Amino acid sequence: MAPRQQLPVGRAFPIGASLEEEISHRTTEPPMAGTGFEGIAYAMLPAAASVSSTAPLPSDHGAIDFVIAEHTADDKVFCDTLRLPLANTIFHTGRPTTMTLSTWKTHGKAEPLTLLSQSNISHHSLRLLGHDPSMGHIISTLSIPLLPLTVPRRVEECMGNIIRRIVASDGEIVTASSELENVVPRFFRSRGQPAQATTAWALVIPAKLKKTISEKTDQLLTTLPTEGKDSKTNREESWERLWRSDPPVWNTLVSKALAKGARLHRVLSGGGGWGKKAGLLSLDPVPAKVSLSAGNLPPMLDDPEDFASTLIPVVRDGDSIQFFISPTSNLTAEAGKSDSLERLESTDKTKTWGWELGTVPSTVDSIPGESWQHASPASKHVTLFRGGFGALTEGGLTLTRHLKANQGDKARSVDMTTVDVPFSRFWAVDVAEDRGGSDDVGEPDVD
Repeated sequence: MAPRQQLPVGRAFPIGASLEEEISHRTTEPPMAGTGFEGIAYAMLPAAASVSSTAPLPSDHGAIDFVIAEHTADDKVFCDTLRLPLANTIFHTGRPTTMTLSTWKTHGKAEPLTLLSQSNISHHSLRLLGHDPSMGHIISTLSIPLLPLTVPRRVEECMGNIIRRIVASDGEIVTASSELENVVPRFFRSRGQPAQATTAWALVIPAKLKKTISEKTDQLLTTLPTEGKDSKTNREESWERLWRSDPPVWNTLVSKALAKGARLHRVLSGGGGWGKKAGLLSLDPVPAKVSLSAGNLPPMLDDPEDFASTLIPVVRDGDSIQFFISPTSNLTAEAGKSDSLERLESTDKTKTWGWELGTVPSTVDSIPGESWQHASPASKHVTLFRGGFGALTEGGLTLTRHLKANQGDKARSVDMTTVDVPFSRFWAVDVAEDRGGSDDVGEPDVD
């Protein structure tokens, strides 16, 4: 089922704050309104901003791509896109998704527009940055509310999306799920919460990034505020202080790692099993870019190891994995407070510039009436936020880096990851700046 969508509340720039300060702040602050509101968002862009895109997989799922960065290096063109899945509209329009592409002709300011063509489409792209240097450049941030559970561990054995063994801190090769099985109960105990079902994510880290990510994790643990007079704590106590911090210690570990080529995967299952299947970890797979018909499906797809052989490997030689968790209780409480009409009406609606795309918790499995996301608005009040455009989805945002080696070549994806952590936000703003007329718009500025 395709995800539904909401609109985020625009966030104004504080008076006196510099752009750099606000970008740093938005990278680690919780979203202002958790699940957003119903409404309409529109943006006016030049014709060059409308570009074609590749069809999503599976093909019956609609999506809109936002080109968020373009730059050149070594005569190669890199293009970063963020894909937002379209909402399911089958009960409203009779189609799985609804998106219309139309072309109009202008006849002057006082004359009405003439419709030249119109078609229903399932996928399309919008370039947030035009090719005209006078449009400035995009500065962006990506906020992913995750806390680390472990340090990076090198993967020793895997197949497809199934990880079998990792290398522990003492160099011993252990089952992939062993550390995660031990650390999750500790996470809840440190917060004074009973053990409960939860979701974990695995950050797959290229070998060249492992040292950097390990050092940043250590830095996060050693710079925590002290509790009491005794500032000396051992390693395990540092982890527990991090997990029970209130408010949570939001950080940029994941977002900065993704900007450098790491990939984020939801942990689907792990632990248990007997014999060769004991301790396996199953990660959210990267589907192969081929369609399998009923006639050529491999037999016994219910076996994790057989299914793994049909998928693109999620781990490459030398990669490491680091586990993360989202402090759901903190975020749900904050979202419940934010998603109120009273707070919406009191929000500053000036200087709410920028693009804002993000994720919200899924309501597919929740019972109507039990989740605050199902609550009907008690007011018909309409609020207008000028200068901002956004959308929130219950599905994941897909970040892809495309590479075009030569001008006439077709772009191919070189890195792809899905961000499906609830309350994640991508925010970007156009900065008017003279860049000397260069075609190179610089490296993407994602913190």
